[in-house]
Amino acid sequence: MSQPGPAAGNRTLPSLPGRILGIDAGGSGTRVILLERGTVTVRPDGPPMNALLTDGFAAQLCQIIEAADATAAGVGMAGLRQPRQARDLSEALTRQTGRPVHVTGDADSARAGAFLGAPGVVVIAGTGSMASGWNGESSARAGGHGFLLGDEGSAYWIGRAAVRAALSWEDGMGGGSALIHRAVIEAAGQGLEALIGEVCTHPAERARLTALAPVVTALAAEDPEARKIALRAAEHLAALAEAIRRRLGPLPVAGAGRVFSAPVIWDRFAELTGAVRPLAAATVGAALLAGQRVNGA
Repeated sequence: MSQPGPAAGNRTLPSLPGRILGIDAGGSGTRVILLERGTVTVRPDGPPMNALLTDGFAAQLCQIIEAADATAAGVGMAGLRQPRQARDLSEALTRQTGRPVHVTGDADSARAGAFLGAPGVVVIAGTGSMASGWNGESSARAGGHGFLLGDEGSAYWIGRAAVRAALSWEDGMGGGSALIHRAVIEAAGQGLEALIGEVCTHPAERARLTALAPVVTALAAEDPEARKIALRAAEHLAALAEAIRRRLGPLPVAGAGRVFSAPVIWDRFAELTGAVRPLAAATVGAALLAGQRVNGA
């Protein structure tokens, strides 16, 4: 499926030389596009990947890159925390695939897509959460500390909050609600004891809890406890944007990731930050960054 050059508003995608693959690798899946002469062609998705959690992700990236007839590739990778990691992975994939590959963290590629390379702050809220900003001279990041130590406002965080609310209601400790309790059990397809066992036995498998996020946001219109969780998630995400603005100045903000598809979260986030929707996806941002690097821009 191809999409023409205009991206959003009155901005258009740069027409960079060559056929550039853009890859957005994250915990819920890996999206892939091909950018050629300002036109985006969507390619088949790849499996979920995270540099911290996925074994053999480099080999999976090689397969995706080699399957496309591209002259260069850009990868936005979840879980990359150090510039050295990105450089090492770029060099390894370039050597293994025989074409230039430019790897960044997923927040960098999301920001490049959101503002088509212009200054701004992007907050990502998918399986995890983080923010990345650039003011034309300096860059800054916030969040992205993983599901054990951070990722506030993410789908995982929302799902975990829902299970905690259900457990609190079941234990008679206050908080939670009968609606959340029933919805969690129905969505999980099992009782809470079985769910606890699975989460504790396989803590790195985050899909069990992230799948509950849309259940919570759907309940927010009728259940005060669900709405409280959703609004708290939006406030966490807005705090990430403000942390970047304090360091880089009053930049525009965009929100990217499937958590923002819930109106209750997007509306509150936009109210707090003045956020806009991204001009283009992180896949496009990854391709733009790779094209600029290859062409010396």
